[in-house]
Amino acid sequence: MRNYILFCLLVIANFSFSQNKTIQLNNGLIVAQLDRPEEKFTLEINLAELFANAGVHVIPSLNILKQGENAAVLASDSIVRLLKSKNVDTYILVSVRGFDKNFKPSTHFENLANELGSSHLFPLFRDEIMSITFEFTCYRNGEVITNELLRLKNVDSKDKVMKKLRKKLPKLISKWKL
Repeated sequence: MRNYILFCLLVIANFSFSQNKTIQLNNGLIVAQLDRPEEKFTLEINLAELFANAGVHVIPSLNILKQGENAAVLASDSIVRLLKSKNVDTYILVSVRGFDKNFKPSTHFENLANELGSSHLFPLFRDEIMSITFEFTCYRNGEVITNELLRLKNVDSKDKVMKKLRKKLPKLISKWKL
């Protein structure tokens, strides 16, 4: 019985430490994975402002990519060198996972180049939805370092999505900064 209690305590302690894992985010490149250019612009600019307010230096991918260029270019050696010269060491990929509350974080990840080149079908807002789930995947040195979901409930307009995102995301950013 004593061994069972000790085992349970170790499992709980390990779980709590793994949930509090920080990634020490200081610099990053934000890549909004949306198909519509105006939504991508809206999301990246708002995210850049939120990260800057939290003390994290970020660059929106729109400042690096030419208009209409495939995001997979961001994984090329020349762009990686350019970003490293600007002290950017983390790629922050943001996508809309869906409009339901029942999503779980991904467990299978593509390499950075494949993930940047993939298409995402969900828009930033769709009529008659009540919730939206964003997925934040951070890559450093081509490897996934964290993957988190952010659910926003009771959203019935694009403005409400952005308002709730501005309210909830700073808590997640502060967790990553530590």
